[in-house]
Amino acid sequence: MNSPVHQRHPIRVEEDVGALRRTVAEMAADLPSLRDGDADLVATELGTNLLRHTDQGGYVLYRALTDGIELLALDGGPGLRAGDVPPDPNRETGQPVLQEPQRPPVPRESRDGSRGLGAGLNTVRRRSVDFDWYATSAGTAILARLGASDSTRTASWQWGGVNVPLGGSGVSGDGWAVGVDQRLVALVVDGLGHGEHAAAATQVALTEFEHWSMRDPRSFVGHVHEAMLSTRGGVLGLCVLDQESGELTYVGVGNIHGRVFCGQGSHRLLSRVGVLGTEIPVPDMQVATGEWRPGATLMLATDGIKAHWDQDGEYPALLAHDPALIAAIVERDHSEGNDDAALLVVRDLRNPVQHA
Repeated sequence: MNSPVHQRHPIRVEEDVGALRRTVAEMAADLPSLRDGDADLVATELGTNLLRHTDQGGYVLYRALTDGIELLALDGGPGLRAGDVPPDPNRETGQPVLQEPQRPPVPRESRDGSRGLGAGLNTVRRRSVDFDWYATSAGTAILARLGASDSTRTASWQWGGVNVPLGGSGVSGDGWAVGVDQRLVALVVDGLGHGEHAAAATQVALTEFEHWSMRDPRSFVGHVHEAMLSTRGGVLGLCVLDQESGELTYVGVGNIHGRVFCGQGSHRLLSRVGVLGTEIPVPDMQVATGEWRPGATLMLATDGIKAHWDQDGEYPALLAHDPALIAAIVERDHSEGNDDAALLVVRDLRNPVQHA
């Protein structure tokens, strides 16, 4: 599957909440999997929460799914606190709360002087097929998927990401896609520049991916290079993950950066200098291989997101959360702000092997 573009809707004043509600309601109108009024209500609760619990508001990323809607509400703090959202009894992974002792919810004064318990988020949870949240002193992020969730999970894999155009609206020159057979293959593409022409170049690569047999990464990059000759060109990173053999294979051309997290450590995936679709012959490619372990997480990002950030220091237990939520938080805090930005996160759901 490949990802539609996220649109960013800023929330600064009450009127912004109404505009978000109308936009989401219009998206939901033709989706039979959504109950009447659910999308309106969830959008309103998320937008209102950004106004009530932050100093500067925040924004909501939204995109259409095949038969649903994905909403990601983010702020830069102070946001919610531990205890503001009661725990989900069905949650099996890490707790998305601040690193402080658990305590009962306490009424909290909001920006407008009113007091509340964040109870509207229970409404969001009940109406969502997927719900997750994460908070630190740097801010809060909330994920809600409505309707029929896209197939981004198998018995042993889960993936998701964000793709945000420059300025927060319109088309994006970036893109990502995932394919699963016996192995999982992850692709991130960045068309040169941004806007319509960059998006057209990226779409060429995504189309090639849809028809690829997922066998030889080097030959795939060669096909993309030839197909991109009629466009302005672009760069890409392609990663093949094989749980059975425990092997990772990576091919990167241009400024795509990748990173693998496993346990307490991480290592980077390096791309070769070059641009596809603008040089003959094909830019120099090097196929890199490495170890892939149970419980590991892969991140692939375009250069719209800074390559250097400290997962363990900045985001305790973040990798236990939904991949789309992870991607949205990293994009919030580490976007370059001068280009489209795409980040794909893939998590191995098998339990990590315990070494003596």
